[in-house]
Amino acid sequence: MILPLGLALTLASGVAPATTRWAQGQERRILKEGAPLGAEGLAFAAELKIERPEEVRVLEVKPIPLPFPRPLVRLAGRWGQPLFEPSGMALGKGIYILHGNSRVLRHELVHVAQYQQMGGIGPFMQRYLVECLTHGYFDAPLEVEARDKE
Repeated sequence: MILPLGLALTLASGVAPATTRWAQGQERRILKEGAPLGAEGLAFAAELKIERPEEVRVLEVKPIPLPFPRPLVRLAGRWGQPLFEPSGMALGKGIYILHGNSRVLRHELVHVAQYQQMGGIGPFMQRYLVECLTHGYFDAPLEVEARDKE
């Protein structure tokens, strides 16, 4: 379900602060437990002009944590807002990769660059949520850009 911009802005404004706090906590975990980028990842990060790519960390997990309970994922799907089990998720300079899905690293590094360009997790989350609500996940401009550049 695609929402009108006004409703999407209202919903995102209500959800973004909690999502941002969750994402900041997850980023701290990844930065503490994750591994640094390999040579290929560092080279791609340099192409994307990511600042201090040596600070980016990647943590393989199964499943990737979500900022909401899994039953809500199913409920949202029934309401036409499919929330899914991602194979990767960038949170600031931290990247979760679903165990065995390293192919998504380049896509997630594009999101790391987007976080930096927008000034951090808070501004990114606000825009990302609005785009997903007004365009749908697949057509959200930040996702389109990540797919195009990966």
